[in-house]
Amino acid sequence: MKKFLFLLFFSPIVYAQEAQILRGPYLQSVTTTSAIVHWRTDKPVPSRVFYQDSQKVVKESLDTQRVTEHIVQLNSLKPGTRYSYQIDSKQFMVDRYLVTAPSSEKPVRIWALGDFGDGSVSQKAVMESITKYTKGHRPDAWIWLGDNAYNNGKDEEYQKNVFDVYQQAFLQNLPIYPSPGNHDYAGKHDPTLPSYFQIFDMPVSGQAGGVPSRAESYYSVNYGPVHLVALDTEMQEKSGLQLKDGKGEQVEWLKADLAANKLPWVVVYFHKPPYSKGSHDSDVELDMKSLRENMTPIFEQFKVDLVIAGHSHVYERSYPMRGHVGINETFDASTHVVAKEKSSNHYTVCPKGQGVIYVVSGSGGKFGGQRPGFPMKSMLYSNNQIGGSVILDVSKSTFELRWIQSDGVVGDYFSITK
Repeated sequence: MKKFLFLLFFSPIVYAQEAQILRGPYLQSVTTTSAIVHWRTDKPVPSRVFYQDSQKVVKESLDTQRVTEHIVQLNSLKPGTRYSYQIDSKQFMVDRYLVTAPSSEKPVRIWALGDFGDGSVSQKAVMESITKYTKGHRPDAWIWLGDNAYNNGKDEEYQKNVFDVYQQAFLQNLPIYPSPGNHDYAGKHDPTLPSYFQIFDMPVSGQAGGVPSRAESYYSVNYGPVHLVALDTEMQEKSGLQLKDGKGEQVEWLKADLAANKLPWVVVYFHKPPYSKGSHDSDVELDMKSLRENMTPIFEQFKVDLVIAGHSHVYERSYPMRGHVGINETFDASTHVVAKEKSSNHYTVCPKGQGVIYVVSGSGGKFGGQRPGFPMKSMLYSNNQIGGSVILDVSKSTFELRWIQSDGVVGDYFSITK
């Protein structure tokens, strides 16, 4: 009887030790006081996470249900605090940690990556350039701009082209806030189909800030002084509406969320850009053209600072704009540019507000291509010759964007002051 009780009591640990980790761990829905640790094992076992802060007091979160897909939430954490964590072991590793979201008073660094998971040499070069650039100042959060795993967003494509590539350097210690692209949907529009929605755990209940969306296709996050809003350009609602139509449940939620925001900076991100002449053409492709016509007035209404997208495999950065919903040839800087300029790379918001800056950063793996009219008249800077990704440095009064090329060069830079 004693032997039986001993085995029964310790069986979760034994099962966990025998299981092999196939994916992860990776961090999801990290807030100021909580975080989700997600991983996959080759056989059903209980889920156990040990964690500790700088005081070295070890705590644990345990779910005795035997599963292969492990989703463990850590609660009662402190804002802006680093925690070492480990799965089914108290042997903490130096590079396995999480940092909770800071208060709104603290500056943050955010990495934005689009169209990356293609297994290419360029994908790895872009990753290495960010690894080197941020060596002394790591990102606090990571936003994905869609087309995260080529070609069809299958689970095995995510494994090969995303988890196997970024796991060691980033996934185990950098919170991900993804948005999906057309490749993640495999060209369809049904949100019940993509593996994306089984892989990721979005903060849809408002636990990370913002208005609860109750839909994993779109959500918002408060990270330091910036309000991040992830949208879904691919999802079709039961009504048949999509984001491009400028109405529907997603759009009504967006308006409510932006109206409720109290933070000084707003970044909206999604996959298909309203302005581009790279590998995709926003004057010709109806999805992009409709987004420009129907959604940009909403971004202007709620004084969004930056709209950043992927899809087009280039880098493009617009003037601060307002009122330009027509095709490329109708852009008029004297009418559509809104900014009190110090230079073409630094803007101070004037009493009437600032126009929205649109960035396309779709060259995290794929890169190249141009359509007639490239570079666009509304773009201050365009580059289709090399891959790259974006670093945002945001404090209460200053917003900075740097496009880091795959060769490590800062190809573009601008700042906004409020």
